[in-house]
Amino acid sequence: MKKTIITLVAALIGLGQINSASAQDAVRIGTSSVGSVFYTIIVGASEVITKHAKINATAEPVGGSSANVRGLGAKKVEFALANSFAAFSGFNGTYSFKKSGKVPVRLVVQAQASNRWLLLRNGANIKEIKALNGKTIIASRRSLPEIALVMDAIIKVNGLNKGSMNLVATTNTGQLVKAIRGGSVDAAVMPFSSRSPQVQKPIHDGVMNFYYPSKATRDAMLKHLPPMFWGADFKPGSFGKNQNKPVHMLGLNSYFLTRPGVSNDTVYKVTKAILENTKEFATYHKAARAWNIKRVLKNVALPFHPGAVRYFKEKGIWTSVHEANQKALIAKSG
Repeated sequence: MKKTIITLVAALIGLGQINSASAQDAVRIGTSSVGSVFYTIIVGASEVITKHAKINATAEPVGGSSANVRGLGAKKVEFALANSFAAFSGFNGTYSFKKSGKVPVRLVVQAQASNRWLLLRNGANIKEIKALNGKTIIASRRSLPEIALVMDAIIKVNGLNKGSMNLVATTNTGQLVKAIRGGSVDAAVMPFSSRSPQVQKPIHDGVMNFYYPSKATRDAMLKHLPPMFWGADFKPGSFGKNQNKPVHMLGLNSYFLTRPGVSNDTVYKVTKAILENTKEFATYHKAARAWNIKRVLKNVALPFHPGAVRYFKEKGIWTSVHEANQKALIAKSG
């Protein structure tokens, strides 16, 4: 009898171990505030995952990118969308993660690009960049620490007087746009995707427009910023008819992330559902077209989760070069 009980207990333990390695029934995906591009995309991703991976996925508006990375570290969510600056900073324990320490995030899919740039209120009479001296500017956000870095780069390259400015903060992009529309601020460093209505509509309405530096001036700013930033260039009309000349700004990639504790099977099924249903995914937001198998392994700065690697190997796109990079990045995280 005793032997039978021991055998039964061992079998149950083994069953629990098998189940822990299999796909979860439900996952939470951290994203930004309701109405943002990140939120819309993750709502779409949740629908695609629920339908094709047979895993109940829900969008959780945790906050900005840094908040989403912290949410992964605190195990409040199983997946999250964050910009590459926040993801890289969390992984390495730098910038806003210096005190809290490293977060062992893992990459699942490289997502769409996200921009950071200065927009000027049309009624503020800022005809040249020097006119920013003495103005009220939204130049920081706790959940997006790179906003302040961008403002500092603009100040340094243009020789502006930071002490003369009233630099204020907001908690989300909706609040930022309301402040611009209401006239309580003169300019703002704004996070946005290229097709985001949060930037296109105010420009279309004549409420605000971009700061238009030369390409050389923008490139000079990159020297004052971390290597995750790159130059993003847009033709006239990319943001509507009121953008009547080229705009040279700053860009970051976005990362769809998870954490090591999420099962390989879950991550594999989520990766497969997203990358094999890109057209359906893009019906939720056009930026989702960037979530594709052609760019998923380009310029990788974080290690992938083994579940994602399993899918890449299955598709025949994972090479010895990727494997070497993967091992180097994991060794660095230790």
